[in-house]
Amino acid sequence: MQSSDFFNTAKIYHLNAEEINFLIHYSEKLCLDPLRALVNRQIFEKIIEAYKKDITTITINKELINSLKKKLNFTSFLANTIYSTKDIQKDQKAKFYLDRFQFAPLQLQDNQKNYLLWKALLHRNVNLLKENISGEIIFEERYLIAYKFTTTITEIYKYGDEIFVKTPHSDNIIVLAKRKYPRVEVDLEGFVRKSGKLRDNPFYKCRICNISEGGAKICIQNAPFKENEKLILRFKLAFEDIDTESIVEAEITYDGMESYGLKFVGMDEYSRHVIRKFVTSQINKNAQL
Repeated sequence: MQSSDFFNTAKIYHLNAEEINFLIHYSEKLCLDPLRALVNRQIFEKIIEAYKKDITTITINKELINSLKKKLNFTSFLANTIYSTKDIQKDQKAKFYLDRFQFAPLQLQDNQKNYLLWKALLHRNVNLLKENISGEIIFEERYLIAYKFTTTITEIYKYGDEIFVKTPHSDNIIVLAKRKYPRVEVDLEGFVRKSGKLRDNPFYKCRICNISEGGAKICIQNAPFKENEKLILRFKLAFEDIDTESIVEAEITYDGMESYGLKFVGMDEYSRHVIRKFVTSQINKNAQL
């Protein structure tokens, strides 16, 4: 008999009877809990492999597999590696960093043979963009790879209230980070402390600046944290309480106030499911803008 948690979660994902029976059947064949297949991509892929190798499978039901992947948010977030600014796609969003603490958001309007034309998005720092100013442009490809390159604004165009920025092409693109999971920007209140006894390690208030099911970036002032240190992070996301252990992977120095890149460790599957569903909904929402 399957647990009510499985059926309740399957209902959240709008799975039909055929999809539910499929997951139950192959989970039992592999001696796995079908609930894990709903929230763990690796378990789901094991079930698909078992299905493909099953001698009773005459033809692969691709529609069934694709439907499950879409409903469970297991569709691919593959990112192409970019080696030149000539490969940046139109509408790509980015940030022009004038220094460590100040940036202005941009969106690519046109990628010509000899230059890039960016539209400056609404922000308090837009008026700081001037001709002949040098800085770094940072952008993300498919929420998985973060890039940066150094450039100089060659021309500024103003049309009414809109400002456009022209920059030359560059082949000197640096990969800032490669991520296993897509990450989106957020602005959430959180609490973080060093792992260990609470009386010796009080909580600090922080802002969670971006998040994925694999980790997060926290922004915090005067925090006594260092790389490879284990932390406890608490926050609320989509009306759910998240409480997880994390490891400090890096101190981020290019983005203003003190920031730390955290990797989640020991997170329960339901919390991962909550984060994955939130991230996917944000990506889909951004795609419609």
